[in-house]
Amino acid sequence: MRDPSENSNSEHNREGFRRNRIRPSSPQSPRVRVSTRNGPGLTRNFMYNNSNSNTNNNNVGHVRPRVRRRIHNADELRRYTTGVARQLFGNGNNGPSSPGRKPKAVNVSKYEKRLKNLENKNNNKNKNTKNTKNTKNNKPNNENKNVTSWFNNSMTEAKKSNIPKDKRVFLITDMTGDGKIKQVWDRRFLNGLVESYETRYNRVREANDPFFTSPLTRKKFSKNDIKAYPPTNATKRRIKQIMNGRALEAKVNKIMKIKNKDYLAQSNILETIKRGIRKGDITTEKQIVDLALIYEVTGRELLISGHKKDGDYYTAYVKGKFKPHHIKFMKDTPYIASKLYDTTRQGEPRAPARAIVPLYKLPSSAVKYLSGFDKYASGESPVARNTLTLIIRVLRQVVKVGYVTMAENVALRIVGLPNSNLRNKLGEYYEWYELVRNASS
Repeated sequence: MRDPSENSNSEHNREGFRRNRIRPSSPQSPRVRVSTRNGPGLTRNFMYNNSNSNTNNNNVGHVRPRVRRRIHNADELRRYTTGVARQLFGNGNNGPSSPGRKPKAVNVSKYEKRLKNLENKNNNKNKNTKNTKNTKNNKPNNENKNVTSWFNNSMTEAKKSNIPKDKRVFLITDMTGDGKIKQVWDRRFLNGLVESYETRYNRVREANDPFFTSPLTRKKFSKNDIKAYPPTNATKRRIKQIMNGRALEAKVNKIMKIKNKDYLAQSNILETIKRGIRKGDITTEKQIVDLALIYEVTGRELLISGHKKDGDYYTAYVKGKFKPHHIKFMKDTPYIASKLYDTTRQGEPRAPARAIVPLYKLPSSAVKYLSGFDKYASGESPVARNTLTLIIRVLRQVVKVGYVTMAENVALRIVGLPNSNLRNKLGEYYEWYELVRNASS
């Protein structure tokens, strides 16, 4: 029979085990399992039961079984997790660092291609620089290869090194025919030359006034013609313009076709156009052709002198007052235009320039109206000569500056014309006169 004391001890042990089982595990106790689930060793929530270690040897070495803690609210859960985090990761409350990102894949072929290109570049460079110590210093200076003379401050021929870099200038008027620079001056000498001229004549010249004379070529130059050497990009454009202008000047005499007896035109018109080329107002061959057409149709007086108030036709053309329909009017119907605007023709009643509306002020509609009479009034027209005279006389009233006073016999002749189309168009002259006069005012 079992000893009753054993029952009491077993009940006591069961009671102690029950109390230990329901006691919540401390958050500070480590929860680590160091063996398999059924193997020997410590459990995740180990604690030796020492409550009866002195009285009951059966409890010595017993491992307290795992007890699952019950969490009742959010605050208790937060306190619990905080304690566990502090135990595992320290009081800094910092979790383990995240693993680094996966490195980006390297495009090997790309860098191999770059390396190959670099090697080829270095090989070519070594090949080009073979037997050359300093290619930069050995590079020829195209700016200096044409210069034959260097003049210092006292106009004495010297070396290039005797003139400071910031004092080297040249005269754009002294260039050769092919645009080469032969002489380089010290700016201080040319400044003294200009000052001596102005002191002698007691007058300060304008920057574009070609009043001074070159000591070598005896050509006239202005202050604007003194350019820094080597020439800047702006100066190079100016040199190119001058070279094109010289080629145009050689074509002026051929294009203008001035009559041999018109001596004033030869001296005035040709020199005026050449001066405009050198100044930069005339830059294309087409402009010379247009000026030749204006001279051929309107004559020397209007091209050089022009109207009393509105000036000459050359200046008007340069300023862009002649529009395409004006040039077309003179080119397509030169007979009508010349009869209306040439004040020097013989055998016709002269119309002074001051009494005519400038041709470049005619509106395009009026030009179209006047051009419509070319088939009736041109030299090839089969109409009678007195009819041609009538047409020109009526059309002159259209471009007249003052008030139109048509004679009664002229009006009767218009009514008596057999061609109804011509009769109706000429009968509209007064309406067109008012249109032209309003447009030119």
